[in-house]
Amino acid sequence: MKSMKNNVALPLSFFICSSFFLLNNAAPENKIVTEVCQKVREKNLCLSSLSAEHAGQDAKDIAAVGLIAINVASNNGSAISVFIKNTLVDREHLGPSVEQNFEDCAENFDDAMQELDDALELITSKDFKNLKTEMGAAIDDADACAMLLNQSGGKDLELFNKANIFRQLCSIAYDIANIVAPN
Repeated sequence: MKSMKNNVALPLSFFICSSFFLLNNAAPENKIVTEVCQKVREKNLCLSSLSAEHAGQDAKDIAAVGLIAINVASNNGSAISVFIKNTLVDREHLGPSVEQNFEDCAENFDDAMQELDDALELITSKDFKNLKTEMGAAIDDADACAMLLNQSGGKDLELFNKANIFRQLCSIAYDIANIVAPN
């Protein structure tokens, strides 16, 4: 019986010590990121997605947080574009209406990705007015894709959910642009 206690105590002690080590060495939350995320509509997604970015720890001002938000949305949009293209490669399992919806969404995401590329240039040059326009257009593209998927009988739930998350990420960047330049 004594050897069983020792067998359990050693791994348990290791687990407790390593847990404290991980907690003490966790990435510090950036105060600016936290403050900005409290001002956007998608607070929880903002905080989780921007804090997860290494660059989020180094953000010095609201514009830097906005740049990170655009990068997060762009990375997400790129992953969705790949998902759509990979799904279209294997068309055999898609019905005609689902295939058409995926093709239309592919166009929407191509447009949105171009708008996010433009938005990166605009935030870098501090052109916040046009930044809001580009982010609004990216949101519209995500909405158009989600609307297609929501209205069809062959709705693809996975793409619908991905488009909604992308929309929320774009909305975070849009809200940050409004914080930086409210008019």
